[in-house]
Amino acid sequence: MPTTTATPPEPEKKTIFARKIPARYLIIAAGFILFWPVAFYAVGILNGIYDAVDPTRFAEVDESVKALVQNVNENTPAPEKGAILAEVVIHQLEREMRSTFGWSANDILPTRFLDNRASRQKGVIFATRMLIRFFSTRCSKYGAMGAEHEALKDAREKRLVYAEDVWGFFHSSTESEYQKGIDLVRRYEKELAAGTAVFNLRSDDIYDLLTYITGREFLDQPMGLLIQSGEDVSFSEEDDRIYYAQGAMLVVRDFLFALVKCYPSIGQKGGEENLKEAFRAMDKICSFDPPFVVEGSHDSMLADHRGKMARYYITVISRLNDVTQSVNR
Repeated sequence: MPTTTATPPEPEKKTIFARKIPARYLIIAAGFILFWPVAFYAVGILNGIYDAVDPTRFAEVDESVKALVQNVNENTPAPEKGAILAEVVIHQLEREMRSTFGWSANDILPTRFLDNRASRQKGVIFATRMLIRFFSTRCSKYGAMGAEHEALKDAREKRLVYAEDVWGFFHSSTESEYQKGIDLVRRYEKELAAGTAVFNLRSDDIYDLLTYITGREFLDQPMGLLIQSGEDVSFSEEDDRIYYAQGAMLVVRDFLFALVKCYPSIGQKGGEENLKEAFRAMDKICSFDPPFVVEGSHDSMLADHRGKMARYYITVISRLNDVTQSVNR
């Protein structure tokens, strides 16, 4: 009788889930998953440390500006108001120059790599120039045919227009020229106190001033940098535009805060709520400092930081436009 050989059973095939995954792969996967939250947390800690050394968030108007306008009101003499407003215009410029790392927009190494603060400083000097121009050509004289104050004219035409990135060696440095401009503005303030200079800001001038601030030459300029299509803006420019817009708004916020204190009638005729919302948006702009600046396009899961800053800007401009119309009633 023939013998039969039993066929051994085939080994059970293991699915991919039943196979043993090497430990090193699990470690790599866990490391990849944990890397991002740990990295963001570490960056947040580093940002906090840096902010303690050199502030990057400006949630409120500086205490020094608040102190300047503490006792001012509608009945304060015009020369005193003029001196306060002139001082407020140069406040942010002087603060940047005296900050921990000074004026870094013209530095070579190592602070040249702190491009966020350099972009903010460029926004600061832009807004300072714009306000000094209005101050000199409109407020420092009686009527269109009057002569500008000599010191303010010199500051706006020669000193504050100096390029923000000139390093002094064979030429005057940016810092030295800006300091001369600040000193010229302070000379105007002293002459106001002595009664030898003019400060003239009527109700129609206030209307023109607010229109000027929200117009094409002024806030529309940083606003345009924020709303430009992302396809036309390189990744390296994203944060530059955000912090430039922040620098410009720092100057405008200080100035408008002082202006409303000097002329509280601006907030009347229904303008109080608009001013409140405008300053709320300005505070958000001035305290905007994400760990990373990204721009999520269309339906991307990434944040659109430049777009968010633009929305704050739109709120400021639209609310100030409403205030301007109420002033004109």
